[in-house]
Amino acid sequence: MATSRVPLIDIAGFETGDAAARRRIAGQVAEAVEGIGFFSVAGHGIDPALMRRMAGRFAAFFDLAEPAKRRFVNPARNINRGYVPLGEEFVASSHGAEAPPDYREALAFGRVDLPDDPYYRRPEAGYAYEPNIWPDGVSGLGETVRAYYAALEGLNRRLLGIFAEALGIETRYFLDRFDRHASVLRAINYPDQDRPPAPGQLRCGAHSDFGTHTLLQIDDAPGGLQALARDGSWIDVRPPAGSFVVNIGDLMMVWTNDRWLSNLHRVVNPPAGAGGGTRRQSIAFFVQPNYDARIACIPTCVVEGEAPRHAPVTAWEYRHAKLSRTAPARNA
Repeated sequence: MATSRVPLIDIAGFETGDAAARRRIAGQVAEAVEGIGFFSVAGHGIDPALMRRMAGRFAAFFDLAEPAKRRFVNPARNINRGYVPLGEEFVASSHGAEAPPDYREALAFGRVDLPDDPYYRRPEAGYAYEPNIWPDGVSGLGETVRAYYAALEGLNRRLLGIFAEALGIETRYFLDRFDRHASVLRAINYPDQDRPPAPGQLRCGAHSDFGTHTLLQIDDAPGGLQALARDGSWIDVRPPAGSFVVNIGDLMMVWTNDRWLSNLHRVVNPPAGAGGGTRRQSIAFFVQPNYDARIACIPTCVVEGEAPRHAPVTAWEYRHAKLSRTAPARNA
């Protein structure tokens, strides 16, 4: 079903309501992800004070002097841990586009407090569970990241139950494939633009996300998130304060045989001449399944007698192929 808006869905009654409430909420989610691939979530249960605290800690980090931040660049130069300086990433390259680098900087964390389990130490698991890089210089940053990450893990478990209901599959289908997930928490800072951007340069170029889905806590500031509507126009994604944006990623689109849409989205520049006050921050939780989860067409997503559109793949194989196409500054 086509749509040109990002709906707000209150999920509070999914676990506490009756069967009719569960079907209603799951149906709303299904309509949104089949239409535009995005929806906003209310009734998520995450403490607003924690959300504000996390935003403040990340903003304080990005306010540090550039040399102080660069001490926490990942030596491996990948985007999943540590600091990524301004102008060193071009995410739209994953779709073969060419333009100046994105006008943003980032700080990323993976799983916190991993269990002492050989599963996480296998050679093929190294990239999914590599150690975090914990910056100093911002009081309470590490403690807040741990609390916020755990809160988003809880919200994600609720969403996975809703997804299973929306697809008509067993409740634990997704939960069993995310019990050792490799999700990434990434704060992204879009500074005030004190000079005009280069031709073709955006705060973040048009792209789709690599994982199954993404949870976003975003600021309401000029120059924001846009999603591609079915008619080819770009629509603003402006969720109510205190809500999260959820968008479907490439891996879930494969899993659902293209029923659920991993949609193109971008972050545009503030209006010309806007000056100060246009700084924007997003906190993204990029959800990734267990690295060895086998992603094959969900039975309810294929018509009997027809072949699935995608060959089975492990979550790690798919993620690695996508990340290898994301360029740093080589397109500058």
